[in-house]
Amino acid sequence: MTPPLATVGLTEKEARAAGYRVKIASQPVAEIIAMPRAYIVEDPRGVMKFVLDADTDDILGAALLSIDAQELINTVALAMRHGVKAAELRDAVYQHPTSTEAFNDVLATIVRAD
Repeated sequence: MTPPLATVGLTEKEARAAGYRVKIASQPVAEIIAMPRAYIVEDPRGVMKFVLDADTDDILGAALLSIDAQELINTVALAMRHGVKAAELRDAVYQHPTSTEAFNDVLATIVRAD
């Protein structure tokens, strides 16, 4: 059995097709230091990916393949609905130990911008 997959908003391909200048934050769960829950439950499989507007820092979409993804996606969707910027989601303080803490690490790693 694989970890749950949850998505919201645009994919990278959809965002580019819509004319956005895109930056991507993506990290394998096994490399996310600030996600102790994955190790507590012994399931560090998966990846988290955020699609961001390079000009505004808006969150355009996310795909989460990880433990608790079905719950984490609600936080991302809420942030998107209320105009919370990626930097704000990255800098938030989350309860410990939770999977939500992963947002601190993943959103601090922009792997490419164009």
